Amino acid sequence: MDYAVAIVGRPNVGKSALFNRIAGAGESIVHRESGVTRDRLYARCSWLGHEFTLLDTGGFELSSTSELARAIRVQIEQAIEEADLLIFVVDARTGIMPEDEEIANILRKAQKPVLVSPNKCDAPGHDHKGMEFYSLGFPEVFPISAAHGLGVGDLLDRVIEAKEGARLRTGKAKGEGGEAEEDSAIRVAIVGKPNVGKSSLANKLVGQPRMTVSAMPGTTVDAVDIRFTYDNTDFVLVDTAGLRRPARIGEKLEELAVGRALRAVKRCDIAILVLDGTELPTTQDRRIAGYIRRNLKASILVANKVDLGLFEDMTQEAFTSLALSRCRPMGYSNVLFSSCVTGKGIDMILPEVIRIYQEYDKRIGTSLLNQVVGQIADFSPPPRDARLFYCTQAGTQPPTMVFFVKDPSKMPDSYARYLESEIRRRFGFRGVPIVMEFRPHRRKGRLT
Repeated sequence: MDYAVAIVGRPNVGKSALFNRIAGAGESIVHRESGVTRDRLYARCSWLGHEFTLLDTGGFELSSTSELARAIRVQIEQAIEEADLLIFVVDARTGIMPEDEEIANILRKAQKPVLVSPNKCDAPGHDHKGMEFYSLGFPEVFPISAAHGLGVGDLLDRVIEAKEGARLRTGKAKGEGGEAEEDSAIRVAIVGKPNVGKSSLANKLVGQPRMTVSAMPGTTVDAVDIRFTYDNTDFVLVDTAGLRRPARIGEKLEELAVGRALRAVKRCDIAILVLDGTELPTTQDRRIAGYIRRNLKASILVANKVDLGLFEDMTQEAFTSLALSRCRPMGYSNVLFSSCVTGKGIDMILPEVIRIYQEYDKRIGTSLLNQVVGQIADFSPPPRDARLFYCTQAGTQPPTMVFFVKDPSKMPDSYARYLESEIRRRFGFRGVPIVMEFRPHRRKGRLT
């Protein structure tokens, strides 16, 4: 089992800044507004040749009774449960606050090693500001400046010492029980407008409440990678912030969240576009579909909230037709129907992801492809100046078809669409974009 280190503390003490400093990859959003980190984030980290997993969590808001604060509290408690060691970040400038003492009581009950890190000791002479935090009752205090890196090396040295001590106690050798390489996993991004049920869907797919779920639009700020296995297949699932039209993104925080959601699409193999089944698909849904298509990702449409009934009591067939029309850039995708409340349709999604990935990675032999394309062209020839000489599949993920023609500039878009639709009809590629390239021919002979 990997060694896990969780960063905890009240809001706005610099937990995410420390996470970024250690991870060194900008994995967590850092923003002056308190309460930015809501779900726990994971990063694989290395220090002096030793690897460990770092968890970033939301801020403890013990006095708040809001739904969101309660959901964040659940996430923090789960992170504490997962962790082997806890870094308790406090604010050296404000000194000990009542919330710090309450959090200290919670951490003591966890019975796990705790390193107290008074943050914002921004100059070497500021270490004395952290001394008062010994009164919280933990034996080890490491004053740091997450912003400038001061003291972070000493903190990490102690993390590695604790890890090695745990390894010696358990007898586990370094590297045992490691995860599969990320490259072997299918990366799936869950995207859509705010409040369509993306986090709830992630919970259902993974089978545990790893994500903060709330009825408040925009609950998920960071894109959070979740690794799991289903049917002997490894997945990396990314839950993302809801995507709104740029004109409505007024604050920097939401700009960051949307940017991360778009980057999640770029990093994925398959994008699940979640729709609200109780509403008509909107222009924004179509924009998101277009973004997925432009990035050449395989895709699935999932109409959620079917427990509430589809829009105007439509049949699933009618809603499917409407969704594919309104999300036209993904018109080659399948539409599934789900309810995260009742669980209906959830068991259909991961098998569909596996099937779509197989289509995404499918390759058609050159001989067969030329034979079929020749038949297509015989039935309906292209313009003479654009006649086809040869074709081959040049790549997968996405499948890329290269056609050698007399003059690529004379190939009508309508005929290219005809070729694509006929290739789909004969070879499938459901849920997958096909790249159609036309190049000038350099060989004798022709298909048409």
